[in-house]
Amino acid sequence: MSLVQRFWLILTVVVVATVIALATLGDRLVTGAPKVAPEPVRAASGLGDPYLPEAGGAGYDVQHYEVRVNAAGLGDELRGTTTVTAVASQDLDEFHLDLHLSARTVTVNGGPATFTQHGDDLAITAARPRPATPAITAGQSFTVTVGYEGDPSAVKLRGAPAYYRAGSEFVIAGEPGSASLWYAVNDHPRDAATMDLIVTVPRGREAIGAGRLIEHGADPDVADADRWQWRVDAPTVSYATFLAVGDYRIEQGTADGRPLVYAVSTRLSASAQNDALRWLRQTPAAVRKLEAHLGPYPFSGIGGFVPGMNMYWGGLETAMNPVYHRQLIGRETLLNHELAHMWFGDTVTLAEWNDLFNNESLTSYAEWLVTTGSNPAENFDGNYRGRASEADYWGPALSDPGLRELFVRVYDRGPTVVHALRTRMGDSTFFPFLRAWAQQRGPRSLEDFRRAADDATPEDLTGFFAEWLDQTDRPEPTEANGVPKR
Repeated sequence: MSLVQRFWLILTVVVVATVIALATLGDRLVTGAPKVAPEPVRAASGLGDPYLPEAGGAGYDVQHYEVRVNAAGLGDELRGTTTVTAVASQDLDEFHLDLHLSARTVTVNGGPATFTQHGDDLAITAARPRPATPAITAGQSFTVTVGYEGDPSAVKLRGAPAYYRAGSEFVIAGEPGSASLWYAVNDHPRDAATMDLIVTVPRGREAIGAGRLIEHGADPDVADADRWQWRVDAPTVSYATFLAVGDYRIEQGTADGRPLVYAVSTRLSASAQNDALRWLRQTPAAVRKLEAHLGPYPFSGIGGFVPGMNMYWGGLETAMNPVYHRQLIGRETLLNHELAHMWFGDTVTLAEWNDLFNNESLTSYAEWLVTTGSNPAENFDGNYRGRASEADYWGPALSDPGLRELFVRVYDRGPTVVHALRTRMGDSTFFPFLRAWAQQRGPRSLEDFRRAADDATPEDLTGFFAEWLDQTDRPEPTEANGVPKR
């Protein structure tokens, strides 16, 4: 081969190689290859609540919980499986649930998922179907199933206790947190959901929970055990659920077309059991009185539960079946208060914990409205004038009481504010507003309440709410502040 021929041959090879390289590069530029999987999409581990920032998990909205718990073993050990059905509010690869017990298995949409657990934070990473696509896309419905086990009595919560045991009876109930002691949950009131609570217990014992009793009888899957199923068929908050296992005297029936269940611990004396059941039977009448002010009752069943041990609180607004302190049975105010929570708190829920005025203050005022012998105007006067010189009574601000003072002044100064609002608005405006507010569903903030009240009247209530909710001294006795002339 001559030098000329060799030159042209080499030149041809170089040109061809260059063309191929350029074509390959162009294809990569057009198609984006080589494709590199984007960083995983991680939702925040908490909802950022000002008082409890790590509570709950971001990025999704729970629609339903199916909780299956086996409490038929020895001691305090629980074994459970929770299936969470949710809708993603953003693209997701990693998201978080709350669970104090030890997670053993996790699946997402039926496929295996990886997880880590630190304290009550359960971080779940779902597998991607395609490298460049998030595991769960915004707007997608998905399911998470968590298998777990553990001893809830060994968990040390900050603040008030939520686990109680006396003899062979135990109760898990409490606010602001208790649900994560026995099931995997988005444990914040902003995310309400419906629930099926299915509990296996030793043969002959009872399991009481929130909601309406669906069925109970021999557990077909566990020898010498019974199974109880409770259903909350209207969305409610996780702290409005509870689990009680023990020996209970149970009364079932219907009232005003609704199924009812009353349960009283047999640890109480026979006479105390009779007293408790006699008192609980007043529930339908109390609901009717509340409906006159708040509109139709928001759930499908009613009930009440009295455990056999002393609780940290006097009552808890667990959905359909409030839990009542055994030493307070007979108090009409307590019955009315917890039942009013079926509207305020369990149905119209909190956006954040600093909105607690919407729960406790409105509930306490409903209690003022319906309790026998109660006179809201006299109650207002007794608080406004009778406690005028008590500095502790007028602080902290109800709009931001702080976590330590959260459950203090909402019960007495709170309803005093509501009565002042009634006086300022007038009955013909206030009562339709209260009813309309109570008939909502889902999370509402205190700012929402202020705006709704202001929108319900042609008057400007900005100054009124600033005086009553944002200040820490007694509002002046003026008509603008809703204080009647004497």
